[in-house]
Amino acid sequence: PETSPVNTIVKVTSSEVKLQCLGNPNKRFIEAVVGDETGTVLLRLPHAHMKLCNLGSALVIRGARVEMFDGRIRLELGQWSRISAIEGAVFLPDVALDSWHISGR
Repeated sequence: PETSPVNTIVKVTSSEVKLQCLGNPNKRFIEAVVGDETGTVLLRLPHAHMKLCNLGSALVIRGARVEMFDGRIRLELGQWSRISAIEGAVFLPDVALDSWHISGR
């Protein structure tokens, strides 16, 4: 945990819009479960990236960071991180290994 920068290609297996309650109420963000052949992880994105997080979409993530939140692993974009959709990714995420449920404690 607590690693950066992370560069990876993943596919979206699920996504959900969340509303931040503390600090900046009314701020929306996306939590998406994304993965590759090695497993899945929770990805937290600003609401502006919602259109990229369709089920099955392939994403290129550059410069993200790994963080622990509430005892779980989470991938998050930073100020200089980039995310973009790509076509033609033929892999299937390994949903049997969900890294975001692994506790860091």
